[in-house]
Amino acid sequence: MSTMTHARAMQLVDRLARILRDEIAAIGRGELAEVETLFPRKQALLAEIEAAFADPAPLLEGDTPPAVRLRERLAELQRLIRTDLALLQRMTEATGAVAREIERIRERHGLSGLYDKDGTPRTAPVAGAQRFDTSL
Repeated sequence: MSTMTHARAMQLVDRLARILRDEIAAIGRGELAEVETLFPRKQALLAEIEAAFADPAPLLEGDTPPAVRLRERLAELQRLIRTDLALLQRMTEATGAVAREIERIRERHGLSGLYDKDGTPRTAPVAGAQRFDTSL
C-alpha cells in the first residue's frame, strides 16, 4: 500500500467504527442475519487497517492535530471493539446454552434410554419401580 496519510487512516478507522456500531445495534435487536452479513466487510476492513498501521509511528507520534485526533479515534475504536467482542461472546454462550437445552429435550423425548447405543432393546428398566400409597 502507498504511504498512509492521516486522512486515509482516519477514514479507515471511521468505517470500521461504523460497522462495529451497526453490528452492536444488530446484536441488540437480535438480528443475527445482519451480524452475519457485516462479518465479511468487518474482516476485510480489519485487514486493510492492519496493513495501513503496519508502521504506525508516522501517523500517531507528535502533538499535531491530525495525530491527536487519530489517537482519540483509535481509543474510541478500541472501546467499540471491546463492546462488540463482549456482546459476541455472550451471544455465543447463549447460543451454546440453547443448543444444549435442545439436545437435552431431544434426549428426554426421544428413544434414548429405551435402546442401547448398538440399537438393541435395553434389558434393565428405564425408570425405577413406582410405589403407590394404597392406604386410603
